[in-house]
Amino acid sequence: MWIRWRSTVVLLFVIAAFGARSTLAGCRSGDELTILHFNDFHGQLEPFRDLDGQAFRGGLARLAEVVTRVRAEDSGRPVLLLFAGDLLQGTLTSTLFQGVPDVLMFDRMGLDAAVMGNHEFDYGLDVFRRLAGQVGFPFLAANVRVVPEPLPTPDSILLDEEGIKVAVVGLVTPELLLTTHPRNSVGVKVEDPVAVARRLVPKLRDRADLVVVLSHLGLAQDRRLADSVGGIDLIVGGHNHHVLQQPVVQSGVPILQAGERGEWLGRMDLVCRDGAMRQGGYRLIPIEASLPEDPEMAREIARIVDQAEAGLGEEIGETRVDLSARRGDIRRGEAVFGDFLADLARSETGSDVAFFNAGGFRADIPRGRISLKQIYQAFPFRNELVVGRLSGRQILDALERSASMDPEDSPGGFLQVSGVRYEIAGRDLRSASIAGRPIDPGRLYSVVVSDFLAAGGDGYAVFTAMVEPVMTGRLISDLLIQAIRKQGVIAPRLDGRIRRVGDQAVP
Repeated sequence: MWIRWRSTVVLLFVIAAFGARSTLAGCRSGDELTILHFNDFHGQLEPFRDLDGQAFRGGLARLAEVVTRVRAEDSGRPVLLLFAGDLLQGTLTSTLFQGVPDVLMFDRMGLDAAVMGNHEFDYGLDVFRRLAGQVGFPFLAANVRVVPEPLPTPDSILLDEEGIKVAVVGLVTPELLLTTHPRNSVGVKVEDPVAVARRLVPKLRDRADLVVVLSHLGLAQDRRLADSVGGIDLIVGGHNHHVLQQPVVQSGVPILQAGERGEWLGRMDLVCRDGAMRQGGYRLIPIEASLPEDPEMAREIARIVDQAEAGLGEEIGETRVDLSARRGDIRRGEAVFGDFLADLARSETGSDVAFFNAGGFRADIPRGRISLKQIYQAFPFRNELVVGRLSGRQILDALERSASMDPEDSPGGFLQVSGVRYEIAGRDLRSASIAGRPIDPGRLYSVVVSDFLAAGGDGYAVFTAMVEPVMTGRLISDLLIQAIRKQGVIAPRLDGRIRRVGDQAVP
């Protein structure tokens, strides 16, 4: 646990047994505290356009200026700034500089604590270790253990903010083991967050006026946590990218989440009444183009972006439809972007079937001219195509796993496909066919997938059993660039290859 008094940080590696409730806790009537929070930043240093291309949103220099102005409102009211995970992956700057500018700017903003997100290992454990070692705030991860070399991620932090004791514990989604490439999670163990919270929260409760869970679990698991563990005052969450205009209250515990990519900054004001911190008000602050920027940070970000994008402004073609990577589109049902990529991969390799996990699509490409930058932002992972063969039974297993995923969670493991049509009823596979015929469980079919899926990513162990798998060396990004250059203008359309029926049908 980290213990920080206003100007001092001390790192402790073991949480002591605190015994009876400490006299340290007990706020003074009228004491005020403001908590600011954001989540799922994904390397978005610069402002970005909406899918319709009409408005700029976000931008770290604007977010930082809003934080500065909130702190300046009342010098006697402490302000905590919390980040609920997923620092990395999704922009050229993140890919090229591996999160270094991002964490240094977070540090400059005065971030008090972050929780480790499920994408923090995407560039490898050693990269994350270096990032965590460069900053003065902790990345919390109470339920993650790594052997043989532990991570510099304490379980919790105890903050003393002008006499108000705030305990923050960090919990990470078990999906960490599924959503990063398997090579990045060797030696990593993720414990059940509820079990870990049951161990830690009572000890923290004895020391604090306010117990905050900084969570990268997702809303459904945050609800489970609130139902299962007593003593939590507030859950500051992330992972789903939900825009919660007001807290979701579960078992009396407010749960917060502030969208993604710095598009929103959440603000909760609290006041001490009857010896306890009580919520005074809450709102999401939109980070819009009309807001001022921190000028020094804006100049630095412009320099970093220019360096990253040198030569990537070249236009390679045009799309007459939006290629959406929005979670509500590509992670719940058939999507134009998914169809386009899967069809290209199947055609390029001559395979019977193509599979791509929806979580591999990282950014939209709006209708209009397409630049190299947009391709690399949409597919920053440098995944390559892998070909091999699977039995019909194995293909059905993969489709059954995809169908079983709850669309409300916008699962990254949902499969976009080509060459196969499948229908989902509830969370069950209702039917599936290849080339218009029922899938023969005993027949071998040729398949093409990303190397992420071929290694068992998103829990698809079935793809590790491919017969005679071959790494083609062909990057997904290169496949798209070549095809768009050749076609000039693209206009892919949905054809009903994935259908949901019943209560969970997606319009």
